Amino acid sequence: MLQTPGGTTPHPRKPYTRRFATALAVSVMAVSLAACGSEDGSKSENGAVPKVTGAADKKPKVEKGKGKPPKDLKVDVLKEGKGQKVEKGDSLNAHYLGQLWNGKEFDSSWKRNQTATFQIGTKKVIKGWDEALVGKKVGSRVEIVVPPSKGYGKQGQPPTIPKNATLVFVVDLKKILPSTIDGKPVEGEHNPDLPEVSSKVVKNEAPEIKMPKGVDKAPDEILDETVVEGDGKKITKKSTVLTNFTAKMWKDGKQLDDTWAQSGPQEIPVSKIPGWADALDGKKAGSRVVISVPKKEFPKEQQKQFSSGVVFSVDVLSVK
Repeated sequence: MLQTPGGTTPHPRKPYTRRFATALAVSVMAVSLAACGSEDGSKSENGAVPKVTGAADKKPKVEKGKGKPPKDLKVDVLKEGKGQKVEKGDSLNAHYLGQLWNGKEFDSSWKRNQTATFQIGTKKVIKGWDEALVGKKVGSRVEIVVPPSKGYGKQGQPPTIPKNATLVFVVDLKKILPSTIDGKPVEGEHNPDLPEVSSKVVKNEAPEIKMPKGVDKAPDEILDETVVEGDGKKITKKSTVLTNFTAKMWKDGKQLDDTWAQSGPQEIPVSKIPGWADALDGKKAGSRVVISVPKKEFPKEQQKQFSSGVVFSVDVLSVK
């Protein structure tokens, strides 16, 4: 599995095997508000959920939990936004802080000075987030107390989240980002040196990469082909893209990664994955681009893991 953004800190994504890293940061924002109520009728001052304070647009301060943690999911809307409601399948861009019931912080997007994007309601994140955030409005600040059964459970997420841990999150819902590309299929001859990739766009489903018969070696240079062309913002070599992508080995067609199935859309600096900066330079948001990257372009440690070069199908949802 190609590692997508996140480094070593545990995001609220469902855990899955990762094979190599493309380091990416995340970040969060805060407001100074007392809890105004929760979905189960609890108030933060009664100890059911820890109290949250902090100045607007700053990292919030969350008190440690008092007494035994609740056994059920607790959701407090600390501030209700005025934006659109989050629906299942939406790519939610958010700032967030996560800490254990005892007050020990294990993750904060504010520290990394960059918001994070998560697909909500489709089992790409922990159950507590899926249940708590669907239906909330953009612009809201939400506190979530997640019991082990709706977090990382008996296995935890070592070394920062122990087994059977109750988690406390404060999440600022920033905006809804695109979940599918909106470009138009490109007409014309297909490059026979590249695998064929469908231009059909199916929500929450990766396109099939049809490897050429009898070919087990990637071209010696980085090649790309646009199969769906968008008309959004142009990508530069310094851009960060929100993307869904799938990747296969040239030699045996082995699946390396599929964000549609695993984690949902990822924010990735194009410079962090070999070949992407050159191949995507000048392409536009809304596009689907096939990229072939020879083995020699990858770092030596990754070359040891690969039997051949890699082919990617990359859907560019947005660019910044």
